[in-house]
Amino acid sequence: MDKHLIFYIMFFPTLIFFFWGMGLHVSMWLEGTLEGAEKATKREKLKIYIGRGWRGFWARPGWYIKTLITEVIFHRKLFSKSFYRWLAHTLLVFGFIATFVVDMIKGFTTGYLVELSHILPFFSFAHVFETGAIRPFLDFFLEFFSFLILMGCMMAIVRRFVIRPDQLRTEEEDITTLVFILFLSLSGFFIEGYRIAHPEVAQAKIFLANFTPASANNWISFGGYFLSQFLRDVKINADFLWYFHVVPSLIFFIYIPHSKLLHIFTSSMTVISDRQKSLGK
Repeated sequence: MDKHLIFYIMFFPTLIFFFWGMGLHVSMWLEGTLEGAEKATKREKLKIYIGRGWRGFWARPGWYIKTLITEVIFHRKLFSKSFYRWLAHTLLVFGFIATFVVDMIKGFTTGYLVELSHILPFFSFAHVFETGAIRPFLDFFLEFFSFLILMGCMMAIVRRFVIRPDQLRTEEEDITTLVFILFLSLSGFFIEGYRIAHPEVAQAKIFLANFTPASANNWISFGGYFLSQFLRDVKINADFLWYFHVVPSLIFFIYIPHSKLLHIFTSSMTVISDRQKSLGK
């Protein structure tokens, strides 16, 4: 069966479970009383919140963007407390956001627009993302930002299990989250290394990906290229490796709304709300 079809068969139920989990939390938050609309239903309160946020953003877009970058992504307040915690947090959060953005650009252009270009010549520009000058930069930054996630995860593990500050409390949820992130990062680099070491895997598009140009893998995919040096004589079922990485990735996606990683989505709203109250004072 085609890998694209298999992926989407697994991905759409995953998406449903993810939004279901997010919906549970939103429903719980809407249980509270909204000042000025005490008798409003959950749906009405949600519309009010969205409306206020939309109007607030366009009233001061620069302030919102600045707050999002300095307070949410780079967590300026945490920097003043602990450089180590700030660096680990920033590597993880910025790494996740940047990796997601680059991966979406790469996937949308090489996975959809290139296919559409065979039917609609207008989209022929998308080939520059697959085989043109832009592709090496996409591959490099995807590798670099993934490496940042790995470094942030390793720093968090060292702090939690080696340094172990007195005030730090480690729960099962913390361990599960770190194990997920570490596994996905390492398995991603591993299958990339295997793909580089065995060009026939990339040519068969078993992993729904290719490399362009192949001669640049040593600097574009530096992490995978390093591992590929040890995998040239190793033979593993490529389909197994694909499932080995993709299935846990989808499970992790479902897990996010029920973990502390939820704050990736909620912290921006909380921080911006707090800063707005400060400005009001």
